[in-house]
Amino acid sequence: MSNNLEQFIRENRSEFNDERPSRNVWDEIEAALPKAQPKAKVVSLGNVYKLMAAAAVVCILLTSAYFIYMRKDNVQTGTITQETKQDAIKLASPADASQMNQVFNAIQTRQQELKEATAGNPELYSKFLDDLKVLDSTYTMLQKQAAQTPNRDVIIKAMIQNLQLQAELLYRQLMITNEIKKENTPVNTSNNAELKG
Repeated sequence: MSNNLEQFIRENRSEFNDERPSRNVWDEIEAALPKAQPKAKVVSLGNVYKLMAAAAVVCILLTSAYFIYMRKDNVQTGTITQETKQDAIKLASPADASQMNQVFNAIQTRQQELKEATAGNPELYSKFLDDLKVLDSTYTMLQKQAAQTPNRDVIIKAMIQNLQLQAELLYRQLMITNEIKKENTPVNTSNNAELKG
């Protein structure tokens, strides 16, 4: 039977090849095929946290810029007060409160050292305070947000980072002040001559 079929196909091959299927046939085949669905993107929880952190940083920066440039009438002195310290520690967990207390103490010590180091140069001290006011206004804004939000862990961490930045800024300002003092201190040449002789 298969021989008869093969022979029939060989004899009538030219009749089979003379016609082509219409375009409608291909359209119907294509419509009958299942549609390919786009693959869903997999988003990990870590990526979501990174995006949320980035959005929070942008929000903080924009709000800080607003408070710095648009509301200069509310500028504080740039120093951490005892009241600010106590309010912040009340909001934090015991571990965070301990860390905040350490940073507060470092800031107060460095502020006092900076005030003493720049006693002869009030213009330099004023410039240093202006730099510190930027961070301090951001800290104040964060503290207000922490008092109003029920989930304040992220804001408390941002407050601690801000305080650490303030302490680091004060440290660098002290280093700059010391360098300026070294440059302005005249070298006593008579002592150097005695040491050589």
